[in-house]
Amino acid sequence: MSKTQQKRRNQAKEGRLVIVAQLYKRGYSYRQINAEVRKRLNLETYSLKTTFNDVKSLLAEWRENRLADTDDAVQLELERIDDTVRELWEQWEKSKEDYVKTTNTRKGAPRRNEETGQNEVRTYSVEERTNNVVGLGNPAYIAEIRQQLSERRKLLGLYAPEKQDISGGLSFASLLIESGKIDEAEAELAAAQPAQG
Repeated sequence: MSKTQQKRRNQAKEGRLVIVAQLYKRGYSYRQINAEVRKRLNLETYSLKTTFNDVKSLLAEWRENRLADTDDAVQLELERIDDTVRELWEQWEKSKEDYVKTTNTRKGAPRRNEETGQNEVRTYSVEERTNNVVGLGNPAYIAEIRQQLSERRKLLGLYAPEKQDISGGLSFASLLIESGKIDEAEAELAAAQPAQG
């Protein structure tokens, strides 16, 4: 087969795959896909086996892309978590530093400005107070670091799978009791028992 023939064949397959992908995603059967591709591309020969192979090839491609995309997404999230944790550790260290807290208190009285007619406050004194604050560390930073590291472990799959009770703990009897049908069933059973005896 020449390069030109191979190129045409690949282009024809790509054109088919676009249609096959669209129809397969919409839930068409292999026979319906086959008929539609033949109709749209005016093909006289397009076997059901080729349709099956086209779908199989698409599924493999999608699976590969999804895995690659998932790996990229996981890596991106891990990088985000790492950046956040680094920042949180820096803030934690800063929260442990001692610092001086300064507060200013102004004392004054209101008066009317003769020129503008506006009321303003005339300051008589400014009192400045300083306190030495001992930094003990803000525990909120540690809590958030723990949360971020937990998310990181989940993304990496380091936790054992959790057992989930999806039945909700309901039995047929509890459904009957809850719906009030148990009383009817007991009454019918009681009515039937003397007749048997």
